[in-house]
This record gives sequence, C-alpha cells and structure tokens, in this order.
Amino acid sequence: MFKALKSFCGKVSMKKGEIKDINDENIINDLLNAGYIEKIKENIKEEIKEVKEEVKTEVKEIEEKIEKEVKKTKTSKTSKKKK
Repeated sequence: MFKALKSFCGKVSMKKGEIKDINDENIINDLLNAGYIEKIKENIKEEIKEVKEEVKTEVKEIEEKIEKEVKKTKTSKTSKKKK
C-alpha cells in the first residue's frame, strides 16, 4: 500500500492523501524516487496499535468519570432521604 504525497497522473494516477496498492515494481520505484508516494503498509499496523491504546485510555477515563458521577448521585439521594 502506498500513500500519495502529491497529486500526479500517468500510468498510475493518485490525488494527494489517496492510498492505493500498486503492483508494478518499475512504477513504484519511479514514484518513490520522485517523492510522489510513500510506502505505508508497515506504518498502518503501528498507527492502528497506537489508536487502539489511545481509545482504551479514553474509555477508561470516561468510565472513571461515570463511576464518580454515579457515586455522587447515590450520595445525594441518600442524603435527601435522611432529611
């Protein structure tokens, strides 16, 4: 998989930011050498791993906030009953 760093056209055409699988080694080498594309297959796995970790952290923080709010709500209801 390759990501276009710039828009270009020819035997292979891509717009900037587009991701495409290119199979012709000659075209790949020409586009890499010209700075038009970058290989991303290896990078995607790392990025996915990082995003998963970020999501886990965010979910944990949200769960902790919810738990605190639930405790506050239970405490408030209990306090009103005692009065």
